[in-house]
Amino acid sequence: MKEQDIGFWLKQINDKLRMSADASLKKSGLTMSQTRIMEFLYEKGGQATQKEIENYLEVSHPTVVGMVSRLEKNGFLTCCVDKTDRRNKIVCTTDKAVESAEMMFQGRKETENRLLKSLGEEEIEELRRLLKILYKNIE
Repeated sequence: MKEQDIGFWLKQINDKLRMSADASLKKSGLTMSQTRIMEFLYEKGGQATQKEIENYLEVSHPTVVGMVSRLEKNGFLTCCVDKTDRRNKIVCTTDKAVESAEMMFQGRKETENRLLKSLGEEEIEELRRLLKILYKNIE
């Protein structure tokens, strides 16, 4: 693999972002992946089905089950069976998750600011546009 390969740089950036996020979240008992679930639930008003979480994260059912189970064990989420459709599991945030939300959002904003600090607004918008194109290309 050549150092100039786009995939190389995307992987390097992703790894550094994950390590930085996981290190700053460690004191709260969260990982970057877990915060994505909590942020999704926050945007959905505090609850969603596990299936909605799977679709949002684009990951398998067992992956979401494991992540939700750990978050539930650590007091960030509660789960119950949907009374209208017993096949669905409803996942809800707890007070602990709500209290952690501001810290999560602030941490993500700080990391993004650090990542983009040497780019101008036009460059940032162009980067967003190009990343969306790359993402659609691999769907």
